[in-house]
Amino acid sequence: MGLICPEYNSIKSQISRNLNKKLPSNVTTFAEIPSESEYYKTKRGENFMIFKNSNLIIFQSPFQAKLFKEYNDDIFVDGTFFIAPKFSYQVFITRTYAKELDSFYTTSFAILKNKEQETYKMLFEKLKKNANTCNNNIRIEPKNLHCGKGHI
Repeated sequence: MGLICPEYNSIKSQISRNLNKKLPSNVTTFAEIPSESEYYKTKRGENFMIFKNSNLIIFQSPFQAKLFKEYNDDIFVDGTFFIAPKFSYQVFITRTYAKELDSFYTTSFAILKNKEQETYKMLFEKLKKNANTCNNNIRIEPKNLHCGKGHI
């Protein structure tokens, strides 16, 4: 006896509904970004969303915080607008260069709602505080901050 399989077109909306139930809902405003989520965990179960307020959300894993602490003489930053969610202004990325490994590493991602100086100040204060917390309160004072023209 043969098995009758329905045509894809007749079941595609049902498949789509079932897939969407497994995904987080689409966020349309900054306020809708959840404070807690299974998606904020690393494979090791470590939380990497370190801060959220009404203008800023910062993601940094403990490993990224360690890199930020250990290789902070030169911090490279890039603010990009093209990949920013529609409800936000900018995605801001920090990177550092590990000389021993001859490689650049991303040390944080942030979503900014605006381009105000206070938002950037808060971003760096929280990154430094998190790196200090993860690394025995060692003071972090980057010597150089490298950024592209017009990004901050």
